[in-house]
Amino acid sequence: MPRFAILDPLTLVGQELVAETKQRFPEADISLFHTTDDEEHRISEIEGQATLVPPLSQGEPLSGFDVVLLAADQISPHLKPLEQMLEDNNTVVFIDASSLAHYRHLTTPALNAGAVTSGARLRPAHPSIIVADSVLRALADFEPTALTVAAIEPVSIYGKEAITTLAHQAAQRLQGDGVSQKIDKRVAAFNMTPVPGDDLTNEASELFPDLEVAATRTLGGCFHGHLAVLSVTFASPLPFKAAVRALKNAPDLTIKKSPLNLDRVSDRDGICLTQPEVSPGGHLLTLQAIVDGLKIGGAVTVASMLEGFGES
Repeated sequence: MPRFAILDPLTLVGQELVAETKQRFPEADISLFHTTDDEEHRISEIEGQATLVPPLSQGEPLSGFDVVLLAADQISPHLKPLEQMLEDNNTVVFIDASSLAHYRHLTTPALNAGAVTSGARLRPAHPSIIVADSVLRALADFEPTALTVAAIEPVSIYGKEAITTLAHQAAQRLQGDGVSQKIDKRVAAFNMTPVPGDDLTNEASELFPDLEVAATRTLGGCFHGHLAVLSVTFASPLPFKAAVRALKNAPDLTIKKSPLNLDRVSDRDGICLTQPEVSPGGHLLTLQAIVDGLKIGGAVTVASMLEGFGES
């Protein structure tokens, strides 16, 4: 029976991780710990049940688990036991599903179960990269040569507190007041702000080494839901109808005839695409996709990665 430790199950992605791992791995022994600044047990409703979540400092050593999943949305000194485990243990699988960049230098982006090996240090790929991977696999027979990704991200990438801050920013701006609290030094309400995209470009280059890639990121003033705008280049003119059929037949893609929007994105599973468009010369295909980033590039992707755990 595999043993999983989920750190910070009370965050947005943490709640999704608990639900997804329990559903996918009903036989697993799953332990929950928090790394917030207080040393008290925390009581919260998880999957409809009151749950007592102890601090990590009072839990058993993480080296006793097979897999450690991190879902924190803030850096805390109480993450020290995790850092000690990462330094001392080379057999426990670590997956960083948090919104933090703190452990990025230790982890490798992953798309699926093929990346999970003993002692692996991983993170789920960015939601827009998950979308790109699904689209590229569907269109592989047409031999794509280049990819551009424009990711438009919600404030939920910064955690629960950012959602509350966005609401306060919106209220202050509607009243004509100055914004008293920012999100990662930005005003997000009724705004779109560029975010450095180097990490996203590097991640895409690492996962799609045969393609020329470029990526941009923008923080949008919305609470939830990721929008990805993809452009895929082909060496030869694309047989458009055949390409659309390939996208429709992909098991993890859904092409929507009605306009896509971010409303109720959390009620959708998988990847929803707009109708693709092709350039007059047939070498360039573009489309938009909407996903729930807490699931795609979040909990669902992590669970898919762990499907290979027993085979590692």
